[in-house]
Amino acid sequence: MCETFNSWILAARHKSIITMLEEIRIKCMERMNSIREFSEKWVGEISPMAMEILGENAQKAAKCEVKFNGETGYEIQDGSYKHVVDFWTCTCTCRSWQLKGIPCAHAITTMHYKNYEVEPYVDHWYRKDTYLKAYSRFIQPLTSMNLWPKSTLPAIEPPVIIAMPGRPNN
Repeated sequence: MCETFNSWILAARHKSIITMLEEIRIKCMERMNSIREFSEKWVGEISPMAMEILGENAQKAAKCEVKFNGETGYEIQDGSYKHVVDFWTCTCTCRSWQLKGIPCAHAITTMHYKNYEVEPYVDHWYRKDTYLKAYSRFIQPLTSMNLWPKSTLPAIEPPVIIAMPGRPNN
């Protein structure tokens, strides 16, 4: 995440601290606004990215075979692999459902077998109301630096450079 953030603020990183912070603040304001607008335009209640993954998993689910195993457990044959899906804990032995929060192909196979809707099993992190709640706050606008009040305190100076012991690097 640090590398991504550093590349995102690359142009601002080499400026003075106040100018750099101002540019980062503006970039954050613009990004939050664009994500808010994007999530308001969603067709359904699930994010388009999650719906895309669900579609891919649904295509893979067509190649799987269900072996019912009692009330909560389902054995899914996926080629030469077998996976166990448990609806009570929302888990699959492939671990994709737990890691992503989006039902994997094996879980979708089981849901189709039991005639369950798939969308209720997608984690709340991918829902429209969660996105809107996360981006409901606004970064407040500021005036330009020349309109800021002048401080009566002495200016902060950089520290004095002290030569370190040892041979200097060339």
